[in-house]
Amino acid sequence: MQFVRYNLLVLSLLLTGLLAAMPASSFAGGEIRNVNFAIFQKVDDDFEFEAIVLGKFSDFIQAMQGSQVLLLSHSTDSVDGDVINLQQDVLREADGSLNDIGINCSLNYRDNSDDENTSFELGGMCKIIDSLNVNVTAIIPMASLPDTEQGVDAWVELYEDEKNGIAFYANVSGEE
Repeated sequence: MQFVRYNLLVLSLLLTGLLAAMPASSFAGGEIRNVNFAIFQKVDDDFEFEAIVLGKFSDFIQAMQGSQVLLLSHSTDSVDGDVINLQQDVLREADGSLNDIGINCSLNYRDNSDDENTSFELGGMCKIIDSLNVNVTAIIPMASLPDTEQGVDAWVELYEDEKNGIAFYANVSGEE
């Protein structure tokens, strides 16, 4: 029994030493951010999505009048390399069969910051599912995200499907 305790003590000291020797942040840039992601769909045919919407969150929502929110997400403490999975869907019976309606996204978050500048990106794939109508698969190329910690409150459009009136927006914010 004493041998086991001794080995556990040595292992514990070894792991503590390794952890102490590692840099405080092993991910690129070392920045922890919150990734904010929103999906909207037009309800007014005359409404046009903007490529960049300036202002705080309340200004952003106000600028989206003419559309409805399909999904809002606030992923806290995101670091370089995180994969953010979002799923919101409903399974229901419709006309004697099942209908799946919803959104499924898998997004890759990258922190390309260095000592001089912050630089964040997001990209991935989202599926807008409506098994009775048209499913939409959105491939979102990696795109730069505005960082509200740099003094510019903005949301950037990552994707727009004009046929279905759907748009995705994102930004990053600091610790609150």
